[in-house]
Amino acid sequence: MKHKEKPIIATTLSGLFVKHEPWDKAYILWYENMAKKLNDNSVKQWIDRPDYFKGVDEVMKRLYPKLSDEDRTTKARELFFDSVVSYIKQNKDVNNKEISDYFKSLKTKYRIALITTNTEDAVSRILSVTYLDDLFDIIECSLPEEKDDKRIVFSRFIEKYGKPLIYIGGGRKDSYDYCAEHDIPRVFANLEGEKDIPGVRSIYTLNELEKRIERL
Repeated sequence: MKHKEKPIIATTLSGLFVKHEPWDKAYILWYENMAKKLNDNSVKQWIDRPDYFKGVDEVMKRLYPKLSDEDRTTKARELFFDSVVSYIKQNKDVNNKEISDYFKSLKTKYRIALITTNTEDAVSRILSVTYLDDLFDIIECSLPEEKDDKRIVFSRFIEKYGKPLIYIGGGRKDSYDYCAEHDIPRVFANLEGEKDIPGVRSIYTLNELEKRIERL
């Protein structure tokens, strides 16, 4: 008889196992580092702008004018994830250890999957510095040349493994939109008291999360 594989619980990284903070703050480190590389402090003006992400292309074109758009995207993401890892190393309290310990206890019954727009290299480094190397049974990442698009990563995941029992995500609405379109149960792990996402159930504590998983 063929061994039946355990069902999958799909998760995110930012906002669940690790606080949002490293990703939220990484762009500040990114612009500070770019200002040093360009020897131009005016680059830091992007930090306080609500559309700070638009400055990335402008800065990368100045720094790497000969690279193609695709290669610049790859390079920008590498530098951004360098900033994420640096922030985590400097702020060890960003780990949600109770959450990760709980998910480790689920591994006898479920496969724990990570669906993330971080690249494979970035995920490896982040999991290492957060001591989560042994948590995930499946990891689906963004390719280095891809834009930050969770839908692409989700589609690739489903092609390989099928639909998960549930997706437990962070604050990215595009993830839940994709799940709704593909009839995947979804829960917003709103552990940091963010604004709720319309149409998506929020859970605010580990206890609420445990009760939701028990109903699978």
